[in-house]
Amino acid sequence: MIKKHWPLFIFLLTLFFGLFYKIVFNIKPFYDWDESLYVQTGREMFSRNYFLFPVWQGKIWFDKPPLVPFLYGLVAKIFFFVPPEISTRLFTVIIAMVVLTFIYILYLKVVKNSLITTLIVALTATTPIFLQRMQVVNLDVFLLFGWLGYIIFYNQFWLGLFFLFIAVFSKSLIGFYAPFILFTYYLYVFIRKEINLKQLKKVLAKISLQSVLMLSWFGIMYLIYGNIFWKMQVVESHFRRVTSSIEFHFGERLFYVNLIKDQMGIFFYFSIIGLLIIAFQFFRNKLSSKTILYSLYLLPWFAFLNGTKTKIFWYLFAAIPQFAFLAFYPLSLLKNKKTIINFLIIVFLIAIFYQAIYKNNFFSTFYAQYDDSYFLAASAKKNCRNLNILIDKKTRNDFATLDKLGLLITTTKWWGNHPAIYYYFGKTTNFIFDKQRFVDQMNKLGKRSCVAIYDEDFDINTQSFRLIKGFSEVHLYQKIN
Repeated sequence: MIKKHWPLFIFLLTLFFGLFYKIVFNIKPFYDWDESLYVQTGREMFSRNYFLFPVWQGKIWFDKPPLVPFLYGLVAKIFFFVPPEISTRLFTVIIAMVVLTFIYILYLKVVKNSLITTLIVALTATTPIFLQRMQVVNLDVFLLFGWLGYIIFYNQFWLGLFFLFIAVFSKSLIGFYAPFILFTYYLYVFIRKEINLKQLKKVLAKISLQSVLMLSWFGIMYLIYGNIFWKMQVVESHFRRVTSSIEFHFGERLFYVNLIKDQMGIFFYFSIIGLLIIAFQFFRNKLSSKTILYSLYLLPWFAFLNGTKTKIFWYLFAAIPQFAFLAFYPLSLLKNKKTIINFLIIVFLIAIFYQAIYKNNFFSTFYAQYDDSYFLAASAKKNCRNLNILIDKKTRNDFATLDKLGLLITTTKWWGNHPAIYYYFGKTTNFIFDKQRFVDQMNKLGKRSCVAIYDEDFDINTQSFRLIKGFSEVHLYQKIN
């Protein structure tokens, strides 16, 4: 295997040790919004022995299925002797290595050339968003892991079911993208009379059974929890994101098109050429249906993203391999011109590594840092019984505006300024968005309770509190009587 696919092994080993070095020897606190959120909710699942959903400050977080927080919580628990900032991120890197291997397996079925396919993997892995997601705690890498595993192993019922489980229990209904595409594909080949009705019924029955087994969880949870589950898991986390720009996730109509152009650079234009070539071959009946399935498997996801109202940059993550494949697909047509292919591969590799190492600063770009949220939480942990934070004025006003527009969801205010504050504080944390309510709450606090107030709210009376420390614009006070 190593001899046959040596370019891939060399690239993945080099990438893994590069990421290993960055994570282990440059320990940074959880900084990306999702990092502390997923690790903390997973940690609470174990501390409270409740595994049906993630848990946040004792409240059930119905928005997300339990798998990803559970796994990160499990990793942190098993490797308790390693800082979670290392263990959970390295776990993400390992999953990402498998994802890149799956990308290689999928596209090797089409181009049938190890060097070209490794080039596709290299471009995918060194794209800024993909690099960022490989180095931070997130659920997107698990979703893509499930999608790719399903399309590669769908002929094996139990393996297919396993990967569908990973996808669905990582990102809920979006996980059904994989069987939906396969379902559509088999209807297509049936219409083209490439399979008969008996074959169609057999394969659709298998896909349907897998899907029903996964959907049964949703039915059971609805029976147990009722409308609150339906509202948070289905309506707010799915339909509202498609139909509205919820929370702060606004963007222009061509948000994802412009984003992929920025991410891919000149290779974006090569991908357009690759797509046009595939379209030409398709209309000339020069491609098999199976080749079309593998070649364009992730393209409908990108098309779907462009129709959604909520714009979030990391949603593009799963579409990046599609454009990397399209960019280098034309090379596969030069089958009898090995000298030209090898020359172009060397040129493209140089361009990819130049873009990754020098232009995008692979070794000096980090996705976390020590900030006021971390220092505030660390200081409060030493001095406070609980923490009450008055959200800054701008955020309060922004949330009030979004609320009037109907662009908030049930959990919007749960996280306050940043989930990392609660993660690093480790005790009850109240994020308060109303100034008068905050003042009323202050008067009821007991000894050693703490409050955090921004400079702009300097008029709040803190006579019964002592200042512990100031952190730029926010100050931490402790109740003294």
